[in-house]
Amino acid sequence: MTNVYTSITQAVGSGVGIADELVQAVWDLVVGEALRELPTSRVIVDKRPERPMSKGSSITMEKFEWFSDAVVTAMLTPLTEEADVDSVGAPKPTPVTVTPAEYGAAVTRTRKLDNRTFAPVDPYLARLVADAMNRTIDGLVQAAIIADTTPVLVGGGSTVDDVIITDVLTASELRKAVTRLRTNKAVPWFGNFYGGLVHPHVILDLREATGAGSWRVPNEYGASQERIWAGEIGEFEGIRFIENALVSAADNAVPNAVYQNYIFGRGAVAENVIVEPSVVIGPQVDKLRRFHTVGWYGDLGFKVYEPKAIQRLVSGSSMDS
Repeated sequence: MTNVYTSITQAVGSGVGIADELVQAVWDLVVGEALRELPTSRVIVDKRPERPMSKGSSITMEKFEWFSDAVVTAMLTPLTEEADVDSVGAPKPTPVTVTPAEYGAAVTRTRKLDNRTFAPVDPYLARLVADAMNRTIDGLVQAAIIADTTPVLVGGGSTVDDVIITDVLTASELRKAVTRLRTNKAVPWFGNFYGGLVHPHVILDLREATGAGSWRVPNEYGASQERIWAGEIGEFEGIRFIENALVSAADNAVPNAVYQNYIFGRGAVAENVIVEPSVVIGPQVDKLRRFHTVGWYGDLGFKVYEPKAIQRLVSGSSMDS
């Protein structure tokens, strides 16, 4: 005698049975979102206008210069007892002009969509827009740095296009970058440390080449009151490193996987912020209030303030081989 089982299998195999109607696919009523940690290149920016005389299309910040080496060398000559010294003119200040521009984007959803979705859409749209805003600002900072600095190409070559995958960043290159910054008398970012903003693929090469024992994690060098940056992973060769997956070779015209790496001190990049970027909830102005807008807006600009305070290293990564 053959048994007929009352089961899920019965419905699947024969298309009939109790499970055919009572067992159905279900949906989770909460829609998750892709997780993302996103440190920003704006951490480099620490120079801002002070007491601007008025609003305007741009703002110029004057930067005092120091006596040239030739003038200082002349001061090594002993004074003549009965002769007065000739006065020397103070160096001309250097102007740095930062021109802001408007940036932003918006997403508009309909009331009909809101009436029919089983999950809240507005909170998701707000987070979506905020993420896009952060990535846009990150790109603006990097574009300003790339435009105003000369890259140091790991592996040699004359252009960024010459950098290939095997030209990985090494401890030696970092030591040279720090040495150049110290030679330029660049003020360290925090205490005796410079800052470093690099891609995770580049950090992988550094860790594999040097070993974890060469690194100090933030809680080893950071006092309780000391600021720890978002994405900060530790100190190596006098540099406090921040991982940023958005760091890339924006001026590379060929499909080589190469990365921008920024080693910086104080005063490297300036910003002129007319309106701080923020999420904007648009008003409902249509006649039936059926359209709802979430967007972001900002009016600002970035410019390298002190080129001597930043080193831009362009490298490959073994991760892409």
